Amino acid sequence: MSKLRKLIDVSFSLYCQQMLRKDQWKDPRQLKQIQFKRLKAILKHAYNYVPYYHKLFVVSRIKPDDIKNLEDVRKIPITSKQDVQKNFVDMIARDVDPSKLPTSITSGSTGVPLKLIRDYSHIQGVAAVTNYNLFERGVRLSDNFVTVWGRGAESIQWSKKYVRLWGGISRTVVPLFPPAKLINVLRFIKPDVLDTFPSVLSTLANYGVSGIHPRIIFTGGEIVTQECREIVRKTFGLEPFETYGSVEFGDLAFECSKHFGLHIITDSVFIEFVDENEEYVSPGEQGEIIVTGLWNYAMPLIRYKIGDLGVPIDEKCPCGRSWPILKSIQGRNNDFLMLPNGNRISWLYLLRNILYNEGFKKNLFCISQYQLIQERYDRIVFKFVKGAQFDPMILEGIKHKLENEFAKHGARLEVVLEEVEEIPPVGKTGKRRLFISKVN
Repeated sequence: MSKLRKLIDVSFSLYCQQMLRKDQWKDPRQLKQIQFKRLKAILKHAYNYVPYYHKLFVVSRIKPDDIKNLEDVRKIPITSKQDVQKNFVDMIARDVDPSKLPTSITSGSTGVPLKLIRDYSHIQGVAAVTNYNLFERGVRLSDNFVTVWGRGAESIQWSKKYVRLWGGISRTVVPLFPPAKLINVLRFIKPDVLDTFPSVLSTLANYGVSGIHPRIIFTGGEIVTQECREIVRKTFGLEPFETYGSVEFGDLAFECSKHFGLHIITDSVFIEFVDENEEYVSPGEQGEIIVTGLWNYAMPLIRYKIGDLGVPIDEKCPCGRSWPILKSIQGRNNDFLMLPNGNRISWLYLLRNILYNEGFKKNLFCISQYQLIQERYDRIVFKFVKGAQFDPMILEGIKHKLENEFAKHGARLEVVLEEVEEIPPVGKTGKRRLFISKVN
């Protein structure tokens, strides 16, 4: 990359960060105007230059000028990950040479890995949003910032301290070593800021974290359960900050120091929450998350079904920021137990109402890792890794409560407890799925 290119990128990123810091305090109506202006620009570009979206608009008998407000976006059909896979070449703008632009590959945790083309404005916009999120939550340039994730070993530029520069912030990137080694590495590095998956935090807590005293903990990539929050509070004496993001769009929403919910950054994305009929859900209701990116002109993703469920609310955060609030991420859109009678139960509901109300809530270190697997319509396997304070009676209580809960729904399901050495991650990132269905 040329020096001029680097100078342009850095200048653009700094400009975007400054813009975000100003926009966060603006009136919500102003934020919607900014968002709609950017949305109209990406729609017009996609119609004129992206073969897939031009055809989609024509078949749907709409033009960019027909989108006169944010509500009108629903006139555009939703694009799935399968659509992107099948139409990859036609998803790229005609004036773009893919060989000259960076690419990314999604983790494939939904079962559909994707290759993505990104232009430099998108890359620097994403970096700006990430830096903005970090600085707003107290990160300093002088901090010893440590990220622990599965792809660390294959992607970082090694030095004695595993250091690599990302987006202008110096990060120490550590692979997912076995727990004992990982703890020793963290004790050696002494992070001021620790960023990793909830399952990693739970594992560390069960092995002991003496000598590891971060000032800030960030987590995301998996469902951030109440159990994870309680473990972090009890182990580190901190309230963790949740971040919601994706490879396709970068950071989509972040939790501030008030921990009221996650702020959706409307300068970079337009997010919708829809039900099974693709109608908007009401505030406080769960909906499938549909994302339109506002940065990437090389390969736009418009009304893209990202595969997650979330709950939006229309309340304002006590911090005073005007970004809209995503109250919580509810998991993947296929994360439901299918009962023999045809009913569906959210696995997250089961965990919240069964697991966290059990003795397990009083003994957070009974289990180090766990996972629900629906093998058949009438069989659930609860896999677990023993924790530092393992108590078999708690596991039996969970099994009994789960079976009773299924009975309330008119279904008889066998619940099998299975001790394992480790819950394996999905893909190379190191993410772990708390629920897997083999019947959906």
